[in-house]
Amino acid sequence: MSTNAERHGDPYSRTGDRSGAAIERPAVRPSGLDDGQDGSAAARLLEMTARETDRWRSEARTESDATVADARKEAAELVRAAHAEADRVRQETTALRERHEEDIARLEQVATDTREQLRQHLTEMLARVDATLG
Repeated sequence: MSTNAERHGDPYSRTGDRSGAAIERPAVRPSGLDDGQDGSAAARLLEMTARETDRWRSEARTESDATVADARKEAAELVRAAHAEADRVRQETTALRERHEEDIARLEQVATDTREQLRQHLTEMLARVDATLG
């Protein structure tokens, strides 16, 4: 018997019996059924339980298959959206890089032109200085 029998109200437990006298449980039988009927009723109950279990398993499998299909569909949509976003960002960064490369080329040309103008101006100034000294 359970060690918690007193707490759970088991009237047939021996734990509360200090006299040592054994209390016997009465045989519990559904009224009007003999052993053969008990067995067939249990078999029917087991069959019903098995059918219900198979039905629940089938319903759970159907539901899980639908959930997986929905998740795959959503994942495919997310991947498509991510690819589209990646293409957009790639196009933007390519355009920005090309614009920067054009700016760099223009600035390099300005630097070259300015260097030439300064060199020419310096040469003219040195020529004037030489002319005034000599």
